[in-house]
Amino acid sequence: MFLTKKRSSSLQISEKKAERMKRIWKIIAIGVCAGLLLGVLKGALHIDEDVFMRWYWAGAAVVILGAVLVNVIYNICYQKRMKKLVPLLEAQKPREYITGVEQLLQTAKGQNLRTILTMNLSAGYIDLKEFDKAIELLEGISDKRLAGSAVKTVYRLNLCICYLQSGQGEKGLELYSSSQAIFKSQRDGKLYGGNIAILDILAAIQKKEYSQAEELLDEARQRWVAPRFQEAFQEIEHTLTEIKKEQNL
Repeated sequence: MFLTKKRSSSLQISEKKAERMKRIWKIIAIGVCAGLLLGVLKGALHIDEDVFMRWYWAGAAVVILGAVLVNVIYNICYQKRMKKLVPLLEAQKPREYITGVEQLLQTAKGQNLRTILTMNLSAGYIDLKEFDKAIELLEGISDKRLAGSAVKTVYRLNLCICYLQSGQGEKGLELYSSSQAIFKSQRDGKLYGGNIAILDILAAIQKKEYSQAEELLDEARQRWVAPRFQEAFQEIEHTLTEIKKEQNL
């Protein structure tokens, strides 16, 4: 099984490299063809060299700005569609959420956009407690290619929770420890603060610091009152109660 997984991973990397090289050669080919065409037009129309180069650079700037604008609008469009799916998680409808994100992934272009959508997809599987599936999605993303503290926070947060909830405690604590600098800037924020609070409690339980976990749980309950957070806190309380029973604490 290990060898099979390793071959699969290598194959994915090779395919990504091939895809990038294909795009690069395509851009080069378009540039060469455009240059040849402009050269022919210059000669046929007897355009002055200075005038030609002035219009050439102006045209190039317009093309580049146009490409950037199209890319920005394209990504904003997908962000808006993704935003409409988020309330499904709040409404505790992870299956519908997953279906929606998977539909976006079917048509999304661009590595960065697909990475963000994949991370969002993992959140749906975490809500379903299908942690192995979420880990598979997240481990398929290169942490080094992620840009921005918010993106890195979501990635590490989701992966930490998956490890801690799927019996991979050592990996979870190792990632949790190495992510503190990243979590610090987001810990009090409305977007990720509640999830980081849940992770703090799970990490304390993993380290068998049960009194600390209870204190963190009480604080988190008072601060993060959204229904999905309260449901998570209730489950954690049940876990702590069971641990106490087993250890006669």
